[in-house]
Order: sequence, then structure tokens, then C-alpha cells
Amino acid sequence: MSRARRFAASLLVSAFALGVPDRPAQAQAKEDSAAADSHLTGADIYRRVVDNRFRSLMQELTLTSGDRGRNEQTTVLELTWQDVRDDEGRAVDGYYSKTRIVYTDPFDVRYTAYLVLQKEVPPNDQFVYLPSRRKIRRVNLRNETVFGTDFSFEDVIPREFESATYRRLPDEACEALRCFVVEATPKPDQNSEYSKLVLSVEKARSVPIRIRYWSTSGVEVKELVSPVDSIREFEGVFLPMQATMRNLVQETYTVATVDRVVPNPELARTTFDPRKLEGH
Repeated sequence: MSRARRFAASLLVSAFALGVPDRPAQAQAKEDSAAADSHLTGADIYRRVVDNRFRSLMQELTLTSGDRGRNEQTTVLELTWQDVRDDEGRAVDGYYSKTRIVYTDPFDVRYTAYLVLQKEVPPNDQFVYLPSRRKIRRVNLRNETVFGTDFSFEDVIPREFESATYRRLPDEACEALRCFVVEATPKPDQNSEYSKLVLSVEKARSVPIRIRYWSTSGVEVKELVSPVDSIREFEGVFLPMQATMRNLVQETYTVATVDRVVPNPELARTTFDPRKLEGH
């Protein structure tokens, strides 16, 4: 099952009509492209987003957070993720994917580690290791923020296709590029902190350029924006190397920068063993 299939099509057609001036090729191409995309549902579009992934990934991230007074602090972490489905896309041993997050800075949270095992049948398995207590415990990360930032763990862990329902909204422009717009509503069994998300997905590369988040009380609370010029290709997969999360309620922000990417790393069988969090 390919994780980097590209589905965008570009058609350039010349149209002629008796007594009517020639239509500009660019305008015709846009019209043809829109017609080709018109049959896609919200689920189809989000499936493209999910397919633009590796089977496994390691990232080093720097998160710089600030407030209205431009007071800033930095958090550095390492994220390791693996898709554990079989070649038919089915869960293996009841799991879809596994994620480990380890803080490396600031010093007072260094080596704190989190593990999220996303299950076919929720709830997910979630664990934390706290070096100060030398103890691993099971937790519920709902509404839990990544230390000192505007990102929650729900924001940084890749979402599974099955975790929501999808509705297509009218297309829009994203930095002069055409974008699909999809409303994702988390399913009740996901215990999400959000009632819905609206994603603006760049058509050509299936990358979300903008994501808006609504709380369970129906208030728009956050917005994530990734500059188009920050998108890089790694072995056929497109990743934004920078994104800014804004908390619209608290008027704070966090800029996430990807410092290092390791596509499809070889991972030990014990990488996502909860007992190994202490020895990471």
C-alpha cells in the first residue's frame, strides 16, 4: 500500500467556438481541473492526506512559544512514529500506529517520554515516563499540552483516517494556490478535545496548509498555518518544515520547526514497548 501516491491531475485543453474569442488556456486548465476534482468527497481528500506519509518516521522538532509581549521559550523534542498496519491497511494486533515523544530540552523536562498506541478499538493506550519519579504510568492525554507550547499531544500525533468523519466544503485559495477544504468531525469514541477541524489541503501535494480547531463547546480556539514555501519532498512524501500554531483565546503562538527528518528508519521491535520508555 503506497504511502506517497500522488493523485493530482493537470489538463491543458484549448477550446474554440464559432464567433467566440479563444478562451485563455490557463483559465480552461483551471476549469478542467475543477471538473476532475468535483467528484471527490471529504473522505477521499483526507485519504490523500493520510497516504502522503512514510511507513515510519523520526523527527527532531524545535517549538518556540511566545505571548503578546513576545516573551519566548523553547522546547525541543524527538518524535518517532510508525504505521503498524498490514499491507491491506488493517490493524495488526489491534493497533494502527505507534508514537513516542521524548523531550530533550529544556533541562527540567529532559528525557520525559510519552507513548501513544493508536488502537483499532478506542481508547488508545497512553503512557508517560517521568525521570524525576523514575516511573512509567498510564495516562489520559486529552487536553494535555506539549510542555510550554500551544500544541497538544492530539495536534502533534498523526491522525488516523478512521478517527473522524469528513465533509467537503467549497474550495479556497491558499497563498495563491487552490486548496480543497475538508471538515473533520472526530468520532465520539476518540475522546477528542475538539468538536471539529477544518483543513485547507493543497491540491497538488495533499498537504494541509491551514487547520482550524473548534472546542467541544463550539468555539474556534486555534489555527495552524504552514507556509507553502516550507514544504519539502522526502522520497516522494511532502512535509512542511515549519508551522505556526496560534491560540486564538489566549493570544499566544508556537512556531514549530523541523530540524531533522529520518524517513522510514529501521526501528527495533522494542521501540514502542512501554517498559523501554525509561531506557530510551
